Parts: sequence; C-alpha cells; structure tokens
Amino acid sequence: MDSTLDELYNEYDNYTNGYDYPEKNIPLNSGAIWFICFAPVFGLFLERYAGSWIVGAVIWISCAVMMLAAELIDIRLVERSGYDASKLKAWVWLFPIYVMKRERLCRRDVAKSAMCAFFCFLALALNGFVKGLSVDGDYLTVAVQSSSIASLDNFTGRSGKLIGDCVNAYMGEDTEWSNEKTDKDTWTITAVGAHENEALELRFVVVFDGYAYRSLVLKSIVLDGEEQGDDDFSELAKKIFLD
Repeated sequence: MDSTLDELYNEYDNYTNGYDYPEKNIPLNSGAIWFICFAPVFGLFLERYAGSWIVGAVIWISCAVMMLAAELIDIRLVERSGYDASKLKAWVWLFPIYVMKRERLCRRDVAKSAMCAFFCFLALALNGFVKGLSVDGDYLTVAVQSSSIASLDNFTGRSGKLIGDCVNAYMGEDTEWSNEKTDKDTWTITAVGAHENEALELRFVVVFDGYAYRSLVLKSIVLDGEEQGDDDFSELAKKIFLD
C-alpha cells in the first residue's frame, strides 16, 4: 500500500515538475497589459480636445508608441516569470493578437484579447480621420443647424439655443438650407427665407480640415437684397439669435 502511494506521488511530482506548474502561474495582471487593452479608449477620449488634424495625428501616434512600449515592458515581465517570450515580439504590431498570444502562453483566459480587439475596432471606426471621410455639405448643413449659438466664433451673445431653431423661428419653418464648397477646407451654408415679408438670407462659413472643425462664423446677412453693415449686422443677429 505504501509503495503504491509512493509511486502515485512520484508520478504527480514528475508531472508538475515537467510542466513547471508552480512557476508558470505567477499572477501576470500587470498595469502594462491593462494599458494595452484600454489605450484605444484613452485615444478616443483625448482626440475630443484635438483642434486640428495635426493634434489628432500626434495623439494617435503617441498612443501607438506607448502601446508598443507597454508591450516591451510586459514581455520583460513574462520572461522574468519563467516563460519563453521570444515569439511574442513578432506580434507587437498587432495589439489584439499580441494580447491573445501572451495570454495563451501564460495559460490565462483570453478575454483580454477580445476586449482589446473590440476597443481597437472602436478606435479605428470612430476616430476623427475616419469620420472625416463621411463629412460632406449635407452633413455640415445639419451640423450647423445643430450647433449652439455659442459655437459661432464671431458672435458674443450667450445662449444655449441651437442655430437651426433660431433661424427657423425667425424666418419661418419653410426656410431653405443649401451648401457650397468654396475652398479646399471651406463650406458656405446658406439659409434663405423671409421675415415680415422681407427676404432674408444668412450665410455661414464652416472651415473643416478633414478631421476637426476649425471655425464657424456667420459671414453675412442679406436683407431685401442688401448686405447688412457692421452695426445693422450685429443688431439683426441679436434679434435672430437672442430675442
């Protein structure tokens, strides 16, 4: 009986030693691996404050570089834990694949790789550069109508109202909106209607560099065929947007 128990113990000891079980299950939930997973979300958050495509490019390049650095740090941790991480270096450019290979090597759940893949997909689909490809005159027309009065760069009045609501209320619901691209990054959005039987035309100029809105201004107001000067322009703009 004792010899049988000894044999079973020896077999179990050989099995565990052969697979290095005690060493290979050292906890590996490092900050580096979590940073790799969540960095794309941080990038989407930070680009909300990017005022131009240059700033947006810096944000995403920095994000990718930091993710690569986190992978190199993580590889060192994996190696110190007793694993052969040499094959992981071939996948550092494909972040979700790297996370999956790393988790499999460490005999851990691959849920992190699914999460990383999902966040990377969101970053690719929702970043400003990709979204900018779908921006056209019709999109900008709706964007101007949906913008608040405070977003007008040349209007100092404070109001939480939307431009489209104010224009339609002053000029009537049958106001016609149109758009025209006047330069590489510049669009003119025009609203044509009437107020108290007088023809009225508002021209907004939007500068969009393919990534971010650079400016939105009310360029001119034409009343009964006459473009309004500075004083008349300011007075009529206040009636439209503040009264």
